Amino acid sequence: MDGTNSHSADDAALGFLYQAQYALLRLWSETVDDAVIYLETLDDVTLESNGETVLEQLKHSLSTKPTNLTLTSVSVWKTFKAWIDVLPELDLSKTVLNLVTVADISPTCKLIDLLDDRADRTELLTDLQQEAQRVLYERQEARDKNEKNLPHEPRAKACEAFLNLPQNKQAEILSRVRIKPGQKNIRHIEDELAKKLTSVLSKHRAAIAQLLVEWWNRQIVHAHCGKRPKAIPRFELISQFTQIVADLEHDTLVDHFASELPPGTYSSHPMVGNQIKLVDALAWLERAVTNEWRARKSRSRWATDNPTWRERIAQYDTRLIEEWGYRHEDMSGTCSGLSDDIKKEKGRALLSWSFFDAPRDIEVVAPGVTSPSYVRGTFQTLSIDGRVGWHPDYKVLLGFKK
Repeated sequence: MDGTNSHSADDAALGFLYQAQYALLRLWSETVDDAVIYLETLDDVTLESNGETVLEQLKHSLSTKPTNLTLTSVSVWKTFKAWIDVLPELDLSKTVLNLVTVADISPTCKLIDLLDDRADRTELLTDLQQEAQRVLYERQEARDKNEKNLPHEPRAKACEAFLNLPQNKQAEILSRVRIKPGQKNIRHIEDELAKKLTSVLSKHRAAIAQLLVEWWNRQIVHAHCGKRPKAIPRFELISQFTQIVADLEHDTLVDHFASELPPGTYSSHPMVGNQIKLVDALAWLERAVTNEWRARKSRSRWATDNPTWRERIAQYDTRLIEEWGYRHEDMSGTCSGLSDDIKKEKGRALLSWSFFDAPRDIEVVAPGVTSPSYVRGTFQTLSIDGRVGWHPDYKVLLGFKK
């Protein structure tokens, strides 16, 4: 269905994706080699660079004209609350606090002072104090009148937390705050990254940006799943960029999915399981499905990135089928008149060869594809339409030969 409802998680999902892609763009724009970035630790995005910690609170919207920021904006007060909550963990003298938003600042609002590091913020501090006091006063007024719904609920805790700070601490926080308004929303982040890839030919920039975003998103998922450290250093990003550029320049195949796992919702073609069940090797099913998915994703990526590679993929399929064919033919010849249990046993041996020996016995499809997963997974892919199989009589038993 195309529609959404009031409980749709789209905004939250886009907000998280925006954090991830903004972090990529932010880290790329750094010039310090030892810069490191984190997502959702002290803040939405936390950058450590040149001895300084930069906390960035991100406010995203797909609106073509988001509402301008003012002193009454919920996003402003929620941002202050987020920073106040982590104050015990910060050395403010070495910290920058950035509110990053796709919205603009109202031209009549003193928040404009947060665009200029040198601007005096005394008046802004007074305005913030007065606004926080107004919010709490109006809530108390409503409370005294026994009103059921108190005003300013989204900002109440933030205003209270701000006023509970000593005035010198309020001023110190404000001295470290910057606003970065008018940022690109998630629709444009990848394009902005492509524009910044000025060290490569313009015709390659969009493709490189796409590959960087895909790699980066995997790193973010792995970081949140505990499969890698949460810290992503700039040198790792630069290394990946260099590898992508080298692959493009040398027109080579790269197995981007060699160590990836299929999503939990992935379901392979039923024939993969049927082929394996035919030789009583159900214990192999999970590894077969994993490698089939990896090979399928690689083949799809290669064919999309460069249609001329389709012929190379097809030629390698033929090579694998040839090597499999020699073994299957010899196996079938020795199975004539034998029991089905023995046939299954020999079929399991052939399946085992496709996993453990074939990746070593057969030359790789390209120098950049050295993981055994592509050979393993391609055999499983080829088994779907019966071009290979494990049981001596699989073509008859599974209906490939009428």
